[in-house]
Amino acid sequence: MRGLINKHKGFTLIELMVALASGMLLLGGVSLAYSSINSSTSTAKNLENALDVIRFTSKVFTRSLKQTNSVPIYTNNILSVAQEAGAYACTGLTVSAPFTEKYSLEGDSLFCDIGNGKVKILKGVNAISYVIDNNVVSVHVEPTSLPSQFNNSLVIDISLSQMVMNMAFQ
Repeated sequence: MRGLINKHKGFTLIELMVALASGMLLLGGVSLAYSSINSSTSTAKNLENALDVIRFTSKVFTRSLKQTNSVPIYTNNILSVAQEAGAYACTGLTVSAPFTEKYSLEGDSLFCDIGNGKVKILKGVNAISYVIDNNVVSVHVEPTSLPSQFNNSLVIDISLSQMVMNMAFQ
């Protein structure tokens, strides 16, 4: 009977230390993988938001600048684009009388005004500027959270194609 009582039950201190060390290594690897995935997801979301801003900016200004019959005016950080009656406006409306679209940046939002008050059309823009050279307008847009390899801004060159066509057929 005495032989049965002296049998060891449980783990030794060395076995517990080895189990603890291997558990810590495993936990460290999992936390490192989580951190890496979380960082990648955050970068991907920032890039997606920046691309949405660039895509929308390109769409709005391409439509506006291609349908105008006059050279836009850029003064006091406001781009003014004259449009004819029946043109599609930056607010999403088709206007039956001639009008002027006025684009301005306030804070991180791009606004458009066609004469009846400013309408926020885009959020997530740090800066926007325009260069008008003959029949081409260069839109320099700086979205928030754009990765550094893009030098914080992109340039969208848009031809004033309606004006070019009018001059070609005169």
